[in-house]
Amino acid sequence: MHSTQNRQIRNPGPRGRSIANQGRRNGADSAEERKLHKLLGRHVPEHEIQANMTSKPPKLR
Repeated sequence: MHSTQNRQIRNPGPRGRSIANQGRRNGADSAEERKLHKLLGRHVPEHEIQANMTSKPPKLR
């Protein structure tokens, strides 16, 4: 009987986004960015950032 090697590889998922960059893109202020950083961590998926941001009223012209 032959011994087989365990050839499992680690396949990482997509890297999380930076809260600071996403916050600037979505118009969040620095207090909102600090809140999200404390709540979620430094790098998180984009859908988590969107779900936890407070929605701002639309800018009217």
